[in-house]
Amino acid sequence: MKVDVIGGGPAGLYFAILAKKAWPQTEITVLERNRPDDTFGFGVVFSDE
Repeated sequence: MKVDVIGGGPAGLYFAILAKKAWPQTEITVLERNRPDDTFGFGVVFSDE
């Protein structure tokens, strides 16, 4: 089985972890619209200022 998780926020990532534990043979893909180096999200902001 293949599962696509739409959104890499806290709920999406937690669901992906729980789904992988429940169904180890399942292929889980997390889809996120933001770039990997974006420094916002989860209500936490990283800044050089």
